Amino acid sequence: MKLFFYIVYPIFFFAMGCGIYVAYSNPEGLVDNNYYENGKNYFQTKASEEKLGIEISRPDTLIQGRNIIRVKASSHGKPLEEGDLSLFIGNLSNTRYDSTMTMRQLAPGIYTTTATIPFKGVWFARIDLKQQQQLITTKKWFFNVQ
Repeated sequence: MKLFFYIVYPIFFFAMGCGIYVAYSNPEGLVDNNYYENGKNYFQTKASEEKLGIEISRPDTLIQGRNIIRVKASSHGKPLEEGDLSLFIGNLSNTRYDSTMTMRQLAPGIYTTTATIPFKGVWFARIDLKQQQQLITTKKWFFNVQ
């Protein structure tokens, strides 16, 4: 029985050491900086979004290459005509290709911009609506680009 423990303990400690090393050397980026402030802002923006009746449609599916992205924005069912919309697009595995574009109004309540997706993978899209330099709402989506 002692021989069994002499073999199991070193294997256990070696496996624990390897696990700690891998966890330390490969951070996943799941911890958010300023999580309290971001959480507080989230509830404030959701409250103002509900008060203003803001709705922003999900962009169409993204593809590899050049994308023309259009969204519809409305307030209490009417097209949103006053507001600055910006689109952030980023890849989950590589932040080098993150970009933010200002969306222009194509028609009342319809906003558009172009974005380039250089490679396949999971991409994150976020649309921020600001009025008078104040963030009103944020919408987020994940896309699996094939």
